[in-house]
Amino acid sequence: MNTNRTTRIVGLLVAVLISVAINGAMLLKFDAIAKEGALANSGQTPSVVTLESVSIVAQRS
Repeated sequence: MNTNRTTRIVGLLVAVLISVAINGAMLLKFDAIAKEGALANSGQTPSVVTLESVSIVAQRS
């Protein structure tokens, strides 16, 4: 095998594995934070807003 080619392939694989590991860890952390935020907001009482009915009068052409 060509040593230069093998070194480049191994370097590429290491870079891909590091990228996948970092991105995966970030996604897991974001997911955990989102779940914590959802639990923190679930105790609030939702407010209900009702609007008055609107009548639109227009002339037909």
